[in-house]
Amino acid sequence: MTLETLFTLKLSFFILGFIIFLILETIYPNRIWTSKRYKRVTFHTALAIFNTILMRIPMLFILMPVLLIVTESQGGVFYDLGILKFIFSFLVLDIALYWWHRFNHTNKFLWKFHYVHHVDTHMDVGTSLRFHIGELFLSTLYKAVIIYLFGITLSEFLFYELLLVLSIQFHHSNIKLAEHTESMLSKVIVTPKYHTNHHTVTKRSREANYASIFTIWDKIFLSYKDATDKERLEMGLENREMELKFLSNIWYPFKNIWYPFKKNVDSL
Repeated sequence: MTLETLFTLKLSFFILGFIIFLILETIYPNRIWTSKRYKRVTFHTALAIFNTILMRIPMLFILMPVLLIVTESQGGVFYDLGILKFIFSFLVLDIALYWWHRFNHTNKFLWKFHYVHHVDTHMDVGTSLRFHIGELFLSTLYKAVIIYLFGITLSEFLFYELLLVLSIQFHHSNIKLAEHTESMLSKVIVTPKYHTNHHTVTKRSREANYASIFTIWDKIFLSYKDATDKERLEMGLENREMELKFLSNIWYPFKNIWYPFKKNVDSL
């Protein structure tokens, strides 16, 4: 499989899923939009296009070579497990992503990039596009290490990534599910209500609920925190004025890096 094929498959799933969830949240919205939707869709689409173009570089020179090496060598921890290898590889990728997400909240350097995702004051399917290019680049390095260590092949990685795309779009979407359906699904996978807990202004629930597909990881590692209905109505962080400003979001992680002594200079 070539890089072009990998990109085309993932992009096709991405676009199809985005359209489906955009329609569903329009017909069955859970929360009232507090800003004009066309502005949100325009901003998040522009950010997604920008990220897609730049991410071809780490995909081509980092991720794809590692995937091809592992696939051709058929090595790694799970090599002799047969069909179980596919299942274990999926679980390894999901638990690895849980910890990557958690690190993004506990590590100050990583948080500078992940902050851009959380500054959104309203969560909908567009929020699934809202990631800083720096975070995507660093996560690619992290995934490459996991793939190499556990011998995860190209087909196993692609299968996980396609389901991950749909999961991220689903649990960020503003879809109203029946309470019973929501309750049953959230016992297994991340749902919109479950993930809304993670996007509230309330620190207790925001710094928890890190799962991407399977919610069991939050249970095992004691990171599940349920927010109240009132808390789930208010999302985002400080610096709300930068929410839909493209350059402000791109620049944010770097603005305090270039002049570490600026405060002292200004005080002279």
